[in-house]
Amino acid sequence: SFSFPHINLVMTASQVAPAPPSARRNYPRVRASERAKLRAEEDGEDFEQFRARTKPREDEIKEDVFDKAATEPFRHESLYTATHISLTPPEPKLELTLRDTRSRQMPTNLPTEALDHPLLSSDRHGFAPPGHPSDQFYDAAAARVPPQPVPDMTQKLEMEFLETIEDSLRGGEVEPTLWSQYAKRAEELLITMPLDRVLRVLKAFVMARHRGHELFHRIGAELAREVKDASSTRLCQVFHWLARAGLRDQTLMSLMGNEALFRLTDDFVLDMYVEVLNVHGRLDIRNQRLVGAILRDLTPLFTEFSKDQCAAVMPLTVMGVLSDEARVAYLSRCAELNMGLPVRMTKPEVLRQFRLLEDCLRLDYHPTTLPNAVQLWLASLKSESEAHDEIRPVPLSNVEQDILRILQQELDIAVTPTLQDGVLTLHLVMGKNVLEVLDSYDDYYVTPAMGGQRLVRAETKLRQRLLWRRGWRLTTLDADEWWNLGDDIYKKDLLEEILITGQRSLRQ
Repeated sequence: SFSFPHINLVMTASQVAPAPPSARRNYPRVRASERAKLRAEEDGEDFEQFRARTKPREDEIKEDVFDKAATEPFRHESLYTATHISLTPPEPKLELTLRDTRSRQMPTNLPTEALDHPLLSSDRHGFAPPGHPSDQFYDAAAARVPPQPVPDMTQKLEMEFLETIEDSLRGGEVEPTLWSQYAKRAEELLITMPLDRVLRVLKAFVMARHRGHELFHRIGAELAREVKDASSTRLCQVFHWLARAGLRDQTLMSLMGNEALFRLTDDFVLDMYVEVLNVHGRLDIRNQRLVGAILRDLTPLFTEFSKDQCAAVMPLTVMGVLSDEARVAYLSRCAELNMGLPVRMTKPEVLRQFRLLEDCLRLDYHPTTLPNAVQLWLASLKSESEAHDEIRPVPLSNVEQDILRILQQELDIAVTPTLQDGVLTLHLVMGKNVLEVLDSYDDYYVTPAMGGQRLVRAETKLRQRLLWRRGWRLTTLDADEWWNLGDDIYKKDLLEEILITGQRSLRQ
């Protein structure tokens, strides 16, 4: 026999020290068949018996608790069917009985006839009717008087004023002081002028390059009241001269856009469509419903445009107003008509317009695809224009000549006065830097109710963007603020600071 001393030692130790308690329990193993047999012996029913016992009856099946059961017969339904109901009409007299429940007695000295008069708070004699604006004076007598015609003397004064400013314009008298006096007189007469005379006033002051914004604001307010009665032709004329004046008023544009939208299907022609789109491009403002309706009607008609109608569409309109579909249709028609070609047989202003359009498409616009015919037309226009078109640079203005004098004499800087880069003329060029002088009339919009804020016109922004695309660095100066500096010392200091720090405006 063999002996295992170490096993004996372990057994001895276990007998001496009991094992620590454990959370593990040992349960007897029971098979599934045995468990089912035990449950059947305890309950005495199988699954079919259980299902038959717990299955709902037919009369208990309802979608909602308040629904009738499926087996319940429709009893007493005749009591709730619709029948003719006869009601006694109410009496036309309403009788109200008031009872004073106050404990104290009425004073004996109170006259009974005082209760027969209406309350003072309900007496509206001489007061404005309900709904009248609280900030406007109400004249009861004037409210009852019908509108009166403008007196003959006032109409005579209006006609004399119109003849005076138009004669001054034809004679070349466009001095700012003279037209400032005309502007004060126009503000007094505008309130009684009809639409055609207001439009003549606007046209005269635009042609005279008047720089007073207050007059244009007054003209815009009068136009907003008169456009609802204007004809379609007169409405397009108002659009045109508002764009020429640079009057960028969203409210006025919405009113005029809604009026034009109502008349698109009546008497609008293609030239009117183009004029309205050009105005949206020049003012950089949108009436989305009007523009969408015009493009929807105009896009299929681009294939029928003549050369004059194609030339009437401005590059700003092509780039900023037309949709992609309309732009491709317009350019395809221009390529079909070979607009601008041959160069020597095209009017200079038309040629410059399409050269500018080619620059915009090449430098400032990245379409997905343009038809091959359009690309060939643009390439031919660019090559022939560079070879045969001679553009004379635009001369310097008075402000630019004064800046050139300070740069050359006071700062001793080499400056190129004028430089022609394609269709664009650059002034005051120093290497790759260009001083761009912004005029208060040509380069800024007239923007009412903006607290003196000035917005750059769309034409100026397009020019600056094209110069930047060509690699030029622009520094802008305001012409009016330059003249306000007065002494050459201040002008020299300002130019030195601009050239060193690259300041873009004179505003400190």
